[in-house]
Amino acid sequence: MFQAGKTKRPTLFIGVAVLALTLLTGCFGQNTVKDSLNDYQSRLSRVLETPLTEPRVAALPRLTEGSKLKHDIEGLSINLREFYAIQDCELGRVVAERNTSLGKSQLPSQRLVYESKLLSVFSSCEEALRETDEALANTLADWKQAKAADYMKSWANLIQTSKEMRLGLNSPERLLARENNKDAQASINSLYFLDDLLSSDALADSVDSSELETQLKIILSARLPASLWQTQNTLAAVLPPLTAELTPALDNIACVDGRPSDTAKILRNVFYLFFIEEIQPVGSLVNNYHYKLTPLWEKWQQNPALHPLFKDYLYQQSVEGFDKYSKAMQSHVSMWQQFLGRCNLSPVA
Repeated sequence: MFQAGKTKRPTLFIGVAVLALTLLTGCFGQNTVKDSLNDYQSRLSRVLETPLTEPRVAALPRLTEGSKLKHDIEGLSINLREFYAIQDCELGRVVAERNTSLGKSQLPSQRLVYESKLLSVFSSCEEALRETDEALANTLADWKQAKAADYMKSWANLIQTSKEMRLGLNSPERLLARENNKDAQASINSLYFLDDLLSSDALADSVDSSELETQLKIILSARLPASLWQTQNTLAAVLPPLTAELTPALDNIACVDGRPSDTAKILRNVFYLFFIEEIQPVGSLVNNYHYKLTPLWEKWQQNPALHPLFKDYLYQQSVEGFDKYSKAMQSHVSMWQQFLGRCNLSPVA
């Protein structure tokens, strides 16, 4: 990508246009990259006096329904003797919670909290029973092993079926803009927080319900993965046909002996004001967020508890989608580099 240098004073025509855009932005909120692409294409079309294709940008592919990704988790099978025997342990109270009407209709996040509570109280109860009921203590050890597997399933259900995660991954509210991408970094931290719920340190204590709900709200508010992927898909859809149409048009712009014509200078200004100043910074954000999240997506690709269809969706967006976007940006920049080089112009207005 170009590195923007120090800006020279633009012509009056372009200055007025930028002022108008600034006033509109102040009234209606900051433009997204789609607005910048529309303005960029419209201005190029006007300068070149030729229509340019407006490609259709598809929405993100639909994430598989949560019911098809959900793990069924069976409760503990405890007979009456065992149930009464554990009443002196905290385990008895936690098991009883699950039998209430509220316990049977838990959201994925609260089911994970419940499963973590079970794991955290098993050891102390098992240890206490070793002195009075060896057989039941052994049974508790088996239960704990089974519930460790259920905890992993509950975590996968949280990731794949919770409302917050599904909207965060699949339903962008808006595309990325140069600034004011609400809670973006906080959302990255929240996603890694969810991953850390599988760490040995997290398994040693029960999950903090309040903290978990707070992190999920951040993910829901920002919807960063969905916004990131829709932004890269928009650039990947719009730039290739624009590059294909601009290439012959720019080749036809005369720069005799490397001296730029007035039209060449105006085109350079349009490129700077809209691509370098507005679109390329969004591309930098796409790259930044992509590389921060890549280790997480790669780790989840290896997690056996996550459904193959869920992993396919992650791969399609985080690998294939990013690759298409990167190639689209590189081709577009390369085209302009050749044009500006031929006309001895720098990418500065």
